[in-house]
Amino acid sequence: RIWTYEELQTVERPARMLGERPPRPILHDMPTPSNWPADTQIDRESSWVFWLPDGWMQGVRTQPNSGLKLKCYFNPEGKRFWHKRDIEKFLGRELPKVEKPQLSEEEKKERESGSSGRTRMRYVTDADAIPMWPDDEEDWLPKDWKIMFRQLPSGLHKCYIPPGVDDGFLYHRDAVVKYLQGEKQKLSRIEGSRPMADIMKESAARAGKDTSIEFKPKQKNLKYRKTAKSLEYEASTRLGVALLPMHEAEADQAALLATLQEAGAEAPQELLEAATRVHKLLVERGFGKTVELGAAFRRGGDDKDPVADAVAGVYYRVPSAFDGRPCYQLVRPDGETLSCRGVYLRWNSRHTRWQFGALQEERDGIAIGASSAECATPWEVANGWSLIKAPVGAADEATAEEAT
Repeated sequence: RIWTYEELQTVERPARMLGERPPRPILHDMPTPSNWPADTQIDRESSWVFWLPDGWMQGVRTQPNSGLKLKCYFNPEGKRFWHKRDIEKFLGRELPKVEKPQLSEEEKKERESGSSGRTRMRYVTDADAIPMWPDDEEDWLPKDWKIMFRQLPSGLHKCYIPPGVDDGFLYHRDAVVKYLQGEKQKLSRIEGSRPMADIMKESAARAGKDTSIEFKPKQKNLKYRKTAKSLEYEASTRLGVALLPMHEAEADQAALLATLQEAGAEAPQELLEAATRVHKLLVERGFGKTVELGAAFRRGGDDKDPVADAVAGVYYRVPSAFDGRPCYQLVRPDGETLSCRGVYLRWNSRHTRWQFGALQEERDGIAIGASSAECATPWEVANGWSLIKAPVGAADEATAEEAT
């Protein structure tokens, strides 16, 4: 469902579920302190920010000429601050970035007993799937916009719809800010992407060509598919994978390094540094800190393996699922940018297995997970991987074409 600002202020929300942020109270009757400026009143119209230090207060300053209202914050001595960063500089410490969920007594008992170790997965069909309007101090989202939840493999993701737009949205705040600044931003379709065949037919129609022509894949895909069918897979101990929960271990790099070392990764320190860099660059580009990362790597040995080398590196979980399961793409840091490769770690429902390779349903992988049908994620594959068995020249050709 798509929500307006007015609807979200009046909607009756169901009882809070596990992990959902509780609404903060609005202080209707608190008097304005006498040591505040005359143009500023205590904020009685909106909930206060969660990160405000104890004893501090939130106010609203009304500009005399324009009538524009601006949020501001006061310490107990009556000193005014306009931004969170200014308060952090004044205090000499960082303030909380994420509000911790308040659990019910029943939920606390479940956590203490270990019977509920994870926050429940949420879906757009849930009765409590009602977004909160952003209440950051900058008021960056105009109130004539609309917001909605988009279903992603990891749960719900808040999206933003510009005024006058019915079929498109933006995924992230930074994209909204650029849109408001006049920069051209590509809107994602609410109803999903169109098939390539439809796009080609529409393009042909505009050009006055025969629209009955059926869209066909490029010949190089057919070439690879023919090659892959003639190749066999061979069990190998040279390829390994590991989940890297960067957001849970930002201050414990030693634990992540130990994970890679125990898995037998070659050059584990170098791989961890690459993963740390990828995580930082993804967060800077609007991904949440909890973006899921994993790694594929060669295990020890002197023999070279072109297939293992082709798929080795850091993978991040892309926003959309593929074939009903999470999907991961190979990405490498390149200075201050990220280089996304055409190699994916994804589920193949036709063969009920995890595999490395291209992102087409009909394509066979260049490395496949052994006995992986029961594994919810590729990081759970415990029985090893099988790599394409071919002479070195053929394998090189297949992996090179796959990677492009």
